[in-house]
Amino acid sequence: MKKLTVLCFIFLLSGTIYSQESTSIKFHSVSAGFGGFYFKKEISEGGGISYLTDVTLSKGKNLLSVAYLGGDEIGVVGSSNYSFSEISLSYGREFKVNNWFSLEGFAGLGFYNQTSGVADVADDNSISFPFKINSKFYFNKRFGMGINANYSLNSVNNNFSSNLIFHYKFN
Repeated sequence: MKKLTVLCFIFLLSGTIYSQESTSIKFHSVSAGFGGFYFKKEISEGGGISYLTDVTLSKGKNLLSVAYLGGDEIGVVGSSNYSFSEISLSYGREFKVNNWFSLEGFAGLGFYNQTSGVADVADDNSISFPFKINSKFYFNKRFGMGINANYSLNSVNNNFSSNLIFHYKFN
């Protein structure tokens, strides 16, 4: 249910901002991806698959990103024992290396939630401080793919994830 709420919020936000063409805030890009994550805290550690959705707006050279990052432990037999989700708002910049390659760096504030069926990993929520770097390779002027490296600092479990992303650039 949380995922559906987040996706609806992103689409409503995007429709509202896009309909106001008189402002200088523009859509920059939309990304979606999948990959893996790893966490370690004191006596607990784990990993699994992660997924990412991201909407980025631009105003001049400044980027503002709203992102949802989630992950589930891979259950070999049965279901997953651990999952997390993070909703974040980040500020960043794009560094164009050439026409077909660019890097984006972001830092922000988010909300981190984890659930676990294991006794030594707590079910908890926390404010998070996500940092991410996107490398983007463009196939043409608008569409491409790349690698997203994301590190989330929080009081529950610091989390590292890397994702293969597919993105569409608007401007």
